[in-house]
Formats: sequence, C-alpha cells, structure tokens
Amino acid sequence: MVCLKNSYPSTLVFGACFIATFLILYIQNPDGYANKVRLVLSLKKHENTTAVPDLALRVIKTELNGQRQNLSFLTEDKSTYYEQIFTSRKRWLENACRKLYNNTQRQSIAQALTDGANSTKNGYLLDKTRQIGICTMAKVACTNWKRVFLAMNNVNASKIPGPSIHGTVINYGITLNKYSVSEAAALLSNFTNVIFVRHPFDRVLSAYRDKIEPKPDGHYWKGYGESLVKKYNTKNESVYTYPSFELFVRHIVDSDVSTFDVHWKRYVDHCQPCSIQYQFIGHQENLNEESNMILKILNIDHLHEFPKRDKFYKMAPTNELRDRYFSELKPELVQQLYNKYFEDFYLFGYM
Repeated sequence: MVCLKNSYPSTLVFGACFIATFLILYIQNPDGYANKVRLVLSLKKHENTTAVPDLALRVIKTELNGQRQNLSFLTEDKSTYYEQIFTSRKRWLENACRKLYNNTQRQSIAQALTDGANSTKNGYLLDKTRQIGICTMAKVACTNWKRVFLAMNNVNASKIPGPSIHGTVINYGITLNKYSVSEAAALLSNFTNVIFVRHPFDRVLSAYRDKIEPKPDGHYWKGYGESLVKKYNTKNESVYTYPSFELFVRHIVDSDVSTFDVHWKRYVDHCQPCSIQYQFIGHQENLNEESNMILKILNIDHLHEFPKRDKFYKMAPTNELRDRYFSELKPELVQQLYNKYFEDFYLFGYM
C-alpha cells in the first residue's frame, strides 16, 4: 500500500492509510522503519493537513527517543506480541527465499553445509538436550550468545574474557563442527533454530571499527590494513596512509564473497537461511529485549539472562556513528556495497 499525495479524500482516510502503510513497513522491517516514517512526516509538514494520528505519533516518539520498545504498548502480553513479530519475520524470510531462488537453486541443509561447512558448522551452537541451536554471526552479539549456550550446557562462562569465549565453545564441543555433514543436517532438521541479524551496513562498519580502524599493533591491521594501503596506492602517489573506511569498503566491493572474512561474511553464506529453517529471527537493533523474550518463549530464561554489552567494546555504539562514516563514501560506492549484500538486505527485510 502506498499513500500518494492526492489519493486520500479526507484526514480520516489519510490516517488509516498512514497506519496501514506504517504497520506494513514495520512488519517487513521493524528496525528500519524510522527513516520512512520521518520521510512521511517531512512530507506532511509541507502540506496543509491535520497531523498524523495519535497512534502513529506515539510510535514515532518512541523511536525518536531511542527507547526501542517496538510497539510493545500495543499489547499487554509481550510474549504474544513478540511471537507475532517472530512469525512475521519467519514468513518474510520464507517468501523472500522463494522469490530469490527457485526450487532447483535452493539447497538442502546437507548441500548447504557442504558448501559452507567450516563457516556454518563453526558458528552454529547447539544444546542437544533441549534441541535448540543458534547460528552466531560475528559482529551480531555472538560473544554473549556463546555465553548463553555455554550456560545451557552447564558451563559457567560469566568470567571468561570475551576474546577467549570463541575457543571455549569449541573446546566444550557445543558447535556443529564435531559432526559429519549428514549428522549435522539431521540435527538442524529437528532443532528449534535461532538467528540474530542487524542492518548489513552497521555490521560492515562494526567490523571496520573493531578490526581494521587504525591500531598498528592489531592482528587484523597487520593482516588487512597494511595490505589494503599497498593495494590501493598507485605507483606514482601514496594517497592512502592508513586503511580508511572508504578503503575497507572498496576492498569488500572488489572481493569475491567467497573470500570474505567471518566478521563481514554475508548472512546468506554463513547461516544458510534459505536451507535451514529458522523459527526465531532476532534483530540486534532491539537485542536485549528480543534475546530475553526468545529465552522466555523457549522456557530457558531461568538458566541465563542475556548478558549486557561487554565493556571491552568501543563505547559509542555503531548505529550512532553510521552517518559520519558513510558520509565519507561516494553514493556509487554505497550502492556497490548494497549490491554486494543485497541478499542479506532482502532476505531479512532491511529494504
């Protein structure tokens, strides 16, 4: 549904049209609707018509205040509300997969695990007793989800340093890595599967800030930073003296997706969302509330509350710095980056 400028005969009809459009946008992309709403409001500002309905204003006010309550005031039972949200996201993904890949292109779980075996199997955590699993994505709260799954497997991980947690899950054998492809496929077919995603641009920026942004003693700086500077400097001039965000994005755009590092590897390649059926799709934009709600719905919230953000991460959240970093990029480079992650944008509704 689209509310065109002259398509409504009255304020009442406009109000209904606005709410319907807003809810469609929200269901399709609950974390990216703010800009669309602001655009509608800016258009309304220049029209001599009544303000938008109170309900929409409450939603917008919630978003602009940064409260991220995700319309929880629309229902007294948050569990029921979030179950509807998770169901909507699941249906969106299923429909998007059908549109993006025909039946001959879609892989079975076994085929998908064979193609992306190391990445998918290493990143997938499981609790065999409860038949629950999660595909963890680097730069999407994977450290804290590993803490949760260690607790579900009777391991106290609260005092394990963040950088050490990744090896710990492998040492305790709670990843798919120790299973053959056929065994792993059988497990995933019967498990309740969870995945958390975030806006692909925010994830790329988070990877840059954490791994590439100038820090000469860092492992990634030595592995990627120095090589990027050499790669993009011409023979006659040294334009780049450090791996800027623009340089990092150019590297991604110029690289084949199969060579992507795990920290900016695409969701579609790492978690195989059109082969593995995910019952719960969470969004990092509302991380703590949605994580704890999933734990509650699965009746495991008594085992472990979702941890708070680790202190060793940079203080300013990535989404607060997005505009500053992306303003450094030319529009055509942003478009090329979007094209590179198009499947991730489309499959998870960040359109």
